[in-house]
Amino acid sequence: MNAPVVAIGIDGPNARLLEEWIEQGALPNLARLAGQGTLARYTHRKRFRNERCWDTFLFGADTGGAGAIFQPESYRFFNESLQRKDHQRPFYALGAGTKVCVFDLPAPLSNALDGIQLTGWGMELNASMPVSSPADLMAEIVARHGADPKLTNATRVIDQASGEVERSFVLPSLYDAAALLVFKDALLTSVERRTAICLDLLERDEWDLFIALYPENHTANHMLWHLAEDHPVGAVAKCPVNPLLEICQAVDHGIGRILDQLDSEAQVLVFTVDHTVANSMDVPSMALLPELLFRWNHPGQQALAAAECSQPVPPLRKDYLAHWKHEVWALRTALGDTVLESPQALEAAGDALSWNPANWYRLLWPKMRAFALPSVSDGHVRLNVRGREGQGLVEPSAFQATLDALCALLQSVTNPRTGKALIRSILQTRSDPFEHPAVPPDLIVSWDDSLPADALDSPEFGRIGPLPFFRSGGHVAHGSQIENMLIARSPALASGQTLVSGRLEDVPASILDLLGASLPTHFTGKSLFPCLDR
Repeated sequence: MNAPVVAIGIDGPNARLLEEWIEQGALPNLARLAGQGTLARYTHRKRFRNERCWDTFLFGADTGGAGAIFQPESYRFFNESLQRKDHQRPFYALGAGTKVCVFDLPAPLSNALDGIQLTGWGMELNASMPVSSPADLMAEIVARHGADPKLTNATRVIDQASGEVERSFVLPSLYDAAALLVFKDALLTSVERRTAICLDLLERDEWDLFIALYPENHTANHMLWHLAEDHPVGAVAKCPVNPLLEICQAVDHGIGRILDQLDSEAQVLVFTVDHTVANSMDVPSMALLPELLFRWNHPGQQALAAAECSQPVPPLRKDYLAHWKHEVWALRTALGDTVLESPQALEAAGDALSWNPANWYRLLWPKMRAFALPSVSDGHVRLNVRGREGQGLVEPSAFQATLDALCALLQSVTNPRTGKALIRSILQTRSDPFEHPAVPPDLIVSWDDSLPADALDSPEFGRIGPLPFFRSGGHVAHGSQIENMLIARSPALASGQTLVSGRLEDVPASILDLLGASLPTHFTGKSLFPCLDR
């Protein structure tokens, strides 16, 4: 085994901003590491749910799958938990004799790991569960260093697959300046505590491999993007320092403290996973699309955010101070009050998607020809097919004709603030309704991202909205290429070099290469360091 490897992940940064800040010297520790080490860039193609990138990282290959489960007989829908998806051994579970410590990766505990594991202390995932191996380690860490402060007011939710209790943290309103600044300070405290935990864990053994993740950039970019970057919400709070940079600088400072604690011979690797940009997905996917499909199924009826296309679109409001789900629920019609399932009822039942308006329509799905599945990325449309769904209405022979009609409907809708088409592209996932049963949507709808939309105009079904925005930072569309970067420092690597581009699955292969461990046979990734000076 080679010299110890310390791998630190930064979750969900904006690649352009991160590289600019490193080049400008605003992130001195990452800049120092880059000057001493090797820089590599790699890409990952977005598929379905945003979190699928973690499967590729954990298992060194694209494992496929959509990251969500739809059970057609019962119409149950839920997202798979990354903390329980253990169909393969994560790359760092190297068996007896290789001492490994893993902190807060979105991954299940592995019985094949010789060392300690903690996950769920403070993750970016919508719902998570604090667990560790040894089992009492999480409680000890929280008692010594504190809990993740953004979980102070977390709601109790139930994992739909296992029935286990999880926690879901509550996001502030984008329009509430005071709450946003409190949330930013909570993220800064989280970074500080996370760093202290990393330093503590590093001292507990002579680790061959230590892996930890900073997810605070991801969360900050979702909620604070409009305080620094362009978004229709605008900067509702005055910040003396760019809050996105402030969080990133806190992470940089934490990485610097970790670097200072390491032996000079230790091999260090800092990597990024995923990517955040201005959010153009939340309102269209979560609210506009499900309501449009409701109106398509029930001509003349409106359940949410009813308005007239003939009227000028009203100016943007900025007085939405309650949680997004309550502000959107307040825009229901009298009919919507009787046919939609309220977020309060869903929350009381422990539904992890109580805040997603698409989920409010779920009791109606068996009586609809097509409906929108809850999504936090692109719009996902599923047909209610006879013989596939429990109460199917669309004959299999009419599958393609129905999809064609839906595509025509979707292509006709516009953003009333621009007059431009709201849909950028539509992907059909199957030509036969019984193909690819593990893929929930029949259509994946990608939205125009030139201006985030808060309303929709349909020539046939009227206007939906305006609605408040939920998160100002979001993700890229299905099929888009995500740019990430890696910085590595090792006595075996020449300093100051930039390597050719690779793929996300090359990162775990590179970590194992630095460690001197063999790559598993299922890996499709290869080391980014083909010429290690051993």
